[in-house]
Amino acid sequence: MLKAESARLREKQIFEEWPVGKSVAAMIVPTIISQIIIVLHNIADTWFVGLANNPDSFAAISLCLPVYSFLSGFSNLFGVGAAGVVARALGKKHIFEAKKAFSLAVYGSLIISIIYSLVMLLFGKPILYLIGADSATVGYSLSYTFFIIVLGGVPAILAMTFCHLIRAVGNSKQASFGMILGAILNIFLDAFFMFLVFSEGKEVEAVAVATALSNLVSFIYFLVVIFKNKDNGIFSFAADFRKIKENLLCMGEILRGGIPSFCMITLAMISNCVLNSMMSALGSEAVAGIGIVRKIDQLAHAVNQGTTQGMLPLAAYCYTSKKYDRMWSVVKWSTAVTMFVSILSFALSELIPTQLVSLFIQDPLTVSYGSEFLRIICIAVPIYSFIFIIISLFQAVGRSVTPFLLSILHKGTLDILLMFIIRSNSDLKNILWATPVSEVVALVTTIILLISFVVKLKNK
Repeated sequence: MLKAESARLREKQIFEEWPVGKSVAAMIVPTIISQIIIVLHNIADTWFVGLANNPDSFAAISLCLPVYSFLSGFSNLFGVGAAGVVARALGKKHIFEAKKAFSLAVYGSLIISIIYSLVMLLFGKPILYLIGADSATVGYSLSYTFFIIVLGGVPAILAMTFCHLIRAVGNSKQASFGMILGAILNIFLDAFFMFLVFSEGKEVEAVAVATALSNLVSFIYFLVVIFKNKDNGIFSFAADFRKIKENLLCMGEILRGGIPSFCMITLAMISNCVLNSMMSALGSEAVAGIGIVRKIDQLAHAVNQGTTQGMLPLAAYCYTSKKYDRMWSVVKWSTAVTMFVSILSFALSELIPTQLVSLFIQDPLTVSYGSEFLRIICIAVPIYSFIFIIISLFQAVGRSVTPFLLSILHKGTLDILLMFIIRSNSDLKNILWATPVSEVVALVTTIILLISFVVKLKNK
């Protein structure tokens, strides 16, 4: 009981009593740190495989990015969606509703992770060929996906889902620590398995096993946190499956909140695959340049993701408890943080693109392509950072169509159409301009929808 009372007290302090700046910092700082460390760990995986100087194994890791990203997509579908439901239920003091959303999100994640693991086990080879693998890379790709998805997919998806749900009740530090633990452990295990366990030529298997084990450790950590805090009345795996109608309604609300986040990841992967396919006509140096630009962009994106994920529960709680002024203050503070980092990222990318790209590779042609691409892509960073904040706000208040519309405008629809138009009418290198142009269209739409929401909220 003491633990439950302590958890409720901290929840009340973060969501209601602390100054807005302090509450926002308590939620987003740990999340931002964890997102940055995860990005660094992803870069480390690629770097370790690159030590072998085997272009086929290096390409295989990059080719597996879309199927690996679906792990995050599925966890967002249930985790982000349920986080909003849980936080809104807490704002209305409906503990039972929050408990039900928690358990349904866990079971939904479990079912989808099992299905996805089986799909990759049975159909992994044709799927990998479909996204660009060939006879030289498919073997490496199959080994990688076998360990991280077929064997490690269930704990990976559940760990990320638990992270979102634990953060939803105000435990941002515990949620972030679990992800940081897995990311740091992964880096050490990469080196351990590559240099001490697996033989030369098995670098892909080494980093795959390291990733799967680190995800398993994060999963176990979150289970311990949940069982230690089960007295809070929300962390529960008990679900009454006889109440079919109530469960379907709750699951529908979870999915409505999670689909925009799922679509952003899925459509971004589709967009990247189309871009890679088009840029391949310029040679491997251009494709490598695009890959480096993505890695540089990931750091700014990590700050934005950390901010929006930490902001969502606060905004949802304030909205349902009708603390609208506090909700807008949360949005303003979050916007200030993410825009500061985005503008800094934009400035550095415009001023020293060559130096940034050279940190990853020394090949002159690749550096030239990467520098040129970076100066174009970085224009979009401040724009999408603001768009993500507003998408998160709409998810927090329980809207479904609006964030879905913005998520598909952000990536995977308009930008792909623009790529084909630019390719047909201009230099191939200019297809990168499709990204900032599509973001501007999404920004205008975002502002219009935001103004409409503000007017309706004032009338309410």
